[in-house]
Amino acid sequence: MRQMSDDADQAFRGFFDVHLGGAGRFWQPAVDIHETQTHLVVKMELAGAQAEELNVSLSPDDRVLTVSGLRSEGQGDRNKRMRCHQLEIYFGPFERAIGLPNIPVSRDSITASYRDGFLIVSLPKRQGQDKPQKRVIPIDNETIDGADVHETESGDK
Repeated sequence: MRQMSDDADQAFRGFFDVHLGGAGRFWQPAVDIHETQTHLVVKMELAGAQAEELNVSLSPDDRVLTVSGLRSEGQGDRNKRMRCHQLEIYFGPFERAIGLPNIPVSRDSITASYRDGFLIVSLPKRQGQDKPQKRVIPIDNETIDGADVHETESGDK
């Protein structure tokens, strides 16, 4: 009976440790991805982070956008606490690898901005790379590139 109680305590302790966060723990901010006529837009919720603490990179194959950084809690805020009743806001380092849809983007024109607690990465779609369309290839009767296909090497027909 004691063993079951200890196991239950350990399970709950692990559950609550994950949700308490803290320095050295990773957290993953929420992300929205949407497409406009001209752009693929990634919006990440990062309230409390500082722009200079954020890093954004795109994989060589244009399929994964990685955002990493740090959301810090002031030492003064922690020191003033007497007792914590609920802690759900994560602080510390984070990294989020975001799989992108297979949409060709113009790598040299990607922009990122951080405002009102949101990081917005705008990936312009590459122009001229619309969905491939069916191509009808005309059939010419008897000749390919001006040569008669029935002609033999000796020139006989």
